[in-house]
Amino acid sequence: MPLHFRPHYRGDTVAVFIHAGAGYHSKQNEYLHLAAVSDAARTAMAVLKNGGAATDAVEIAIRVLEDREITNAGFGSNLTMHGEVECDATLVDHLGRSGAVGAVPQIKNPIALARLVLEESTKPLALQRVPPNLLVGQGAADFAQAYGMPLVSNDSLVSDCARDRWIRWKKDLDRVTREEQEALARNRRQPSTQLETNDSAPVGSAKALNRATTPANLPQPGLVVDDDGDIITDTVGAIAIDCLGRIAAGSSSGGIGMKHKGRCGPAALVGIGTAVIPADAQDPDQMCCAGVTSGTGEHMATTMAAAIACDRIYNSVKKENGHLVACTEEEAMKSVIANDFMQHPGVADSHCVGAIGILSVKKSKHGIWFYFGHNTDSFALASMTGEEKKPVSTMSRSRGNGSIAGGGRSIRSKYTPRRRDDKPRA
Repeated sequence: MPLHFRPHYRGDTVAVFIHAGAGYHSKQNEYLHLAAVSDAARTAMAVLKNGGAATDAVEIAIRVLEDREITNAGFGSNLTMHGEVECDATLVDHLGRSGAVGAVPQIKNPIALARLVLEESTKPLALQRVPPNLLVGQGAADFAQAYGMPLVSNDSLVSDCARDRWIRWKKDLDRVTREEQEALARNRRQPSTQLETNDSAPVGSAKALNRATTPANLPQPGLVVDDDGDIITDTVGAIAIDCLGRIAAGSSSGGIGMKHKGRCGPAALVGIGTAVIPADAQDPDQMCCAGVTSGTGEHMATTMAAAIACDRIYNSVKKENGHLVACTEEEAMKSVIANDFMQHPGVADSHCVGAIGILSVKKSKHGIWFYFGHNTDSFALASMTGEEKKPVSTMSRSRGNGSIAGGGRSIRSKYTPRRRDDKPRA
């Protein structure tokens, strides 16, 4: 997919913000995750400084992450129960228009296909048909091929680590299925015998994140577990602001391990994995907001996580005793995780762990404010502005046991003096 550059960088404030998934990142592999987000930020910034649009920057940043085996997006993604790579991706522009693909096979860079869907959705179709902004499965692959995007073999998307994980998990799943069938057969012969269950945590190092939610000894399905101890929830994401002040956001994911064929995750769903609140033409401050999420996808779908996070931060409000009250953006972020997500009836009453990481950016003509929060053990992040020589990267780590960690930074507009009501961050 060609990137669309304008002649030169005007010098307005440009910025990019990246995450590589929430979960547990081992200390041993921390440098690999931070290198991935830093490289993504650096590449996106080069696009922005050359006059590229925010959508260009988001696309190229996520492409970098999709090509890194250490992320669960593009190459090296988790495999379905049938041993196939099926990916999700979304790209949302400054007007809130989106292009998305779900459970798409044979695509090297799903975010590029999401970009293609977005661009084609803005063009009229014959007979006044409405162009799609979300395509799934083989239909998405057919669309890619029809527009000249090459399809690749499944084997070329499967890394050695992903294949080894799948073989190990498949053996575990087959064993557990066989044991359950044998137990059910015994129960039919002996009605009074109760089926025993295993309540131990499926992965030892994940005990701080979850209780057992899968068959015995199977990994938590929303997590990537590698041989060095990483336990990373699946979605990567990026937000960018270009020299015209336009914001864009995108997400990409290989989905959960051993998933059903055709399962669509949050990275394919607008308002769940990715959201943008466009600037109102009547707003003198031209305030806008974007958010991307990572975590337990089905819970994020239940809670409309990205859309709710953007709304709360855009309006600087939080839910309290059933009502919305004014607060700081930091308080809004923490409340989204603690109340709108964790205390949502659909999450609180679920047998699955509620894990989430949120990256959000709020922008006005006076500056840019970046906020993040997570209830997972760690969250890999990077940010970079046009004034910086290198990205600012961090591995945010919580105190564990579902505690909420967060932070952020502020960036004043290059040509706007500080005002009393600006909110600089440490």
